[in-house]
Amino acid sequence: MEKTLDFKVVFYLLRKKVIWIIIAAIVGGVAAFLFTDNMIPKKYSSSAQVYISNTQDVGEISISDLSASKSLASTYCIILQSDKSMSLLREMLNENEEYQNCSYKTSYSVSVSVKDESEVLVVSVTSRDPDLSRVVCNTMLEVSKVLISDIFDGAGKSNPLTADASANYTPSSPNLKTNTAFGVFLGLVIASVIVVFWAMLDNRVKDEADFVSKVNIPVLGEVPSINEESEAKEGYYYYAYTKKEDN
Repeated sequence: MEKTLDFKVVFYLLRKKVIWIIIAAIVGGVAAFLFTDNMIPKKYSSSAQVYISNTQDVGEISISDLSASKSLASTYCIILQSDKSMSLLREMLNENEEYQNCSYKTSYSVSVSVKDESEVLVVSVTSRDPDLSRVVCNTMLEVSKVLISDIFDGAGKSNPLTADASANYTPSSPNLKTNTAFGVFLGLVIASVIVVFWAMLDNRVKDEADFVSKVNIPVLGEVPSINEESEAKEGYYYYAYTKKEDN
């Protein structure tokens, strides 16, 4: 019963200050939107798919070859993200004219993952320049061709499933909608906590029920205020005017 009452009190407090809570939520959302849009650097991603086989002759691929390629997919991921792969990537990029014209040339990240437990790898590049992401991703396709064939001594082959990775001019991060929604939620939570906390610090006695709940002593009587004139209370009205006439 006490928990239900406490919940009702909290609900009443929040409802009483609902306008301020809504304003705080709006302020939080606007602040998160502006901070995300202006302060957090935007990043752009470009990706391509690569089919890996353990034989150079595509015409002679068997079921056992597919099974072997699939089982080695995680190994290919490690190879393409190794220091040797990144070193070869930097060498090829330094010879690429498009790369020289890109901005933020050193601020990019490369990730390689297996697609749906198959022999297909997904190469993704993220950077602050969409054209840089595209150039690095396409260069990684060339790196995969050279590196896989070299390490496996001609027994492996990398076949890009896309002729050319395209530049994506829509930022992959930060997520403006998610951050704005989080700002609204944070504004709601902070405002609600402040309202409840402020009410907990308020130890004033507001009425008879509040007095009983605080001191746990029954009220025998209540002395009304006689300093205020009120037409709604005749007895107090007469006493107040009598006091005026005496003065």
